[in-house]
Amino acid sequence: MLKPAQAEAILDGCARFDAGSGQWSGSVRDRLLFTTLSETGMRLGECLSLKHCDWHVGRGGTPFVEVVPRQDHPAGVRVKNGRFRRIYISDDLERLHSEYVWELCDADAHRAVDLENWWVFVNLRRGEWLAPLRPETVYDLVDGLKRRLGKAVPSAWTPHWWRHTHATALLLSGAHEHVVIRRMGHADVQTTLTLYGWVTEDAELKTLANWKSFTANWRGLE
Repeated sequence: MLKPAQAEAILDGCARFDAGSGQWSGSVRDRLLFTTLSETGMRLGECLSLKHCDWHVGRGGTPFVEVVPRQDHPAGVRVKNGRFRRIYISDDLERLHSEYVWELCDADAHRAVDLENWWVFVNLRRGEWLAPLRPETVYDLVDGLKRRLGKAVPSAWTPHWWRHTHATALLLSGAHEHVVIRRMGHADVQTTLTLYGWVTEDAELKTLANWKSFTANWRGLE
């Protein structure tokens, strides 16, 4: 699991926004990729399967991303269990996606492909331009970030750590288990309990450390 400071270091290692110039420096695509994994809890294959038409802006409501089962990704990535689901996202993530789309349009990507129905995460510098990103490329990105960030991030972290971090953060923040189950796309409750049951259990056990406060009602009994 990534700690908040480690997660932020990774995102900033991809791209930073300079408020003074109003410009991004670094790779907005990479920051969008890891922010999407962080904020949605998607599996890497689900994230790489996204097309721009799956992103729905708020327009006064809550923006969301649709996880759509597909069979046509060139790298063979797909949505596990073949289950469609909707994941509500933050305005910040929506804006980051919009920034990325503007960058693609500035590079004339919309003239090369049907951008709305094209893959979100594509090659920009390596390999065939606009070809869908492969998992191997993402792992190369991770290795590069590890080298640059050094001890600021765990040496063993992988893209899947974002999923575990997402679920853990939700549970520690008080989200109900049935909400986490639906958001994560688990087929049954037992999967969530097996993987993350320790999170709330450990937090609850820690509350017992303050014995006098926790047992105040008991102590008041006659």
